[in-house]
Amino acid sequence: MAEPARRQLHLGYMYWLNGTHWGGWRLPEAATPDAFDLEYPSRVLQLVEDAKFDFFFLGDTLPGDVYKEHYGTTHNGGRLEPFTLASQLALQSSKIGLAVTAHPTFYEPFTLARLTASLDHLSHGRLAWNVVLGANDLAATNFSLPDLGGESRYRRAAEFIEVIRRLWDSIEDGAYLQDKESGEYLDPTKIHRLEHQGEFFSVAGTLPMLRPPQGHVPLLYAGASELSRELTAQYCDVNFTGPPDLATSAAFNADIRERARRLRGRDEPIFFMPGITPVIGDTREEAIDLFDRLNAGLPIDSDPVAGDQPEEYYASDRFRALATQRGGLPLGTRSLRAVGERVGADLRPLGLDGVVTPAVAASFNEAGRRLLALVAERTDRTVEAGTVRGRDLLHSSLGGGFPLAIGTANDVATTLLEWFDAGAADGFNIQSPFMLDQLERFTSQVVPILQDKGVFRTEYESDTFRGHFGLPVPPNQFAAPAEEAARG
Repeated sequence: MAEPARRQLHLGYMYWLNGTHWGGWRLPEAATPDAFDLEYPSRVLQLVEDAKFDFFFLGDTLPGDVYKEHYGTTHNGGRLEPFTLASQLALQSSKIGLAVTAHPTFYEPFTLARLTASLDHLSHGRLAWNVVLGANDLAATNFSLPDLGGESRYRRAAEFIEVIRRLWDSIEDGAYLQDKESGEYLDPTKIHRLEHQGEFFSVAGTLPMLRPPQGHVPLLYAGASELSRELTAQYCDVNFTGPPDLATSAAFNADIRERARRLRGRDEPIFFMPGITPVIGDTREEAIDLFDRLNAGLPIDSDPVAGDQPEEYYASDRFRALATQRGGLPLGTRSLRAVGERVGADLRPLGLDGVVTPAVAASFNEAGRRLLALVAERTDRTVEAGTVRGRDLLHSSLGGGFPLAIGTANDVATTLLEWFDAGAADGFNIQSPFMLDQLERFTSQVVPILQDKGVFRTEYESDTFRGHFGLPVPPNQFAAPAEEAARG
């Protein structure tokens, strides 16, 4: 008897102009692209489609302060509008999915339904919508709004998704008769008005186009808060939240699936694709050296030891909130002074090049112990070996978000397979620390290892986003009741 086919891993690529490491663009070998020229993203797209990735992901965060926020990522300093760019990239590709980000707070459902349905038609069913509720209150002021709406934005997003799905369904398949003999152009029985009156939206009419090729454009979402988990569980097809480790990721996935059974009333596939940034070298040592070079370009305080803030700032509630959270430290708190507050020890006497001794490490709190474990995981440096320096603690405190996989191509593939085989991931949203060398290494070195293991495709077997994941086209909400009545 033939062995059953092995579960297949999925890969998306998150496109950032300069890569996702804040210091990556400063490397001499890093590309310096024109942010507003089509040639560069087209080149990146081609590399990813040639490697048979499931989708090409256009993230989008609308900054409130372009200058300040580019210290979080240079990509925030210059972005093309994602639907415009995706429409061009659809013409540059034929198989790969295209994930486009849109914030429900900044759109009306009718507008976004029209945009997504149009692009799904023009790409022949390759579009997905990344639902994002982040950004910041300052960004909202660009849209005549005082703020993002707090927790109410989740209720708004849920109503938005319900309305947009009904709009996609509002003209059934077969509605366009175009019968020249009879003069009947449209079948009125297949055209539906919403007459929706909700908490946030009033939408009376019909989307003036045939249902998208995928029926409902697939939804992507990231977020780990309670409200984000509920939103993912109720609506989303792909989640790309970035848990810090395998165990946390597996627990997160199990929690979402249990919630989905409750909210959807049945088992439906949800694909978990954590974001991960591979840092690839010919040897582990070379990869660690590259990681150190990346960190050397990080924007830090002008006084990286004592910090740039007055002493009273470190006693403020504002800083206390930063010191107790797990995320990366923002500019203005990127110093050993700030890191010391987080780990429970004064690191200023250490300096950037001083070694963390066992005596100093013994005074660290739980956050400090986690930080030391992170340094060891990334660089093989330990307190016991006398190789952890002040700068290692500072650098590892800056980059929050998605995990890193540092090592050879085989090391990276092993890490991905470990998460995949443990059920912690169905695939990964791959990011490059800088462009284009690291993307080329991943597609030419890591992907072939995954293919040789039999867990990743060597050729596309589908032409649509849903098809790449084996997701069925959902029934039309308006047609289904009529079909059930006819069968009854």
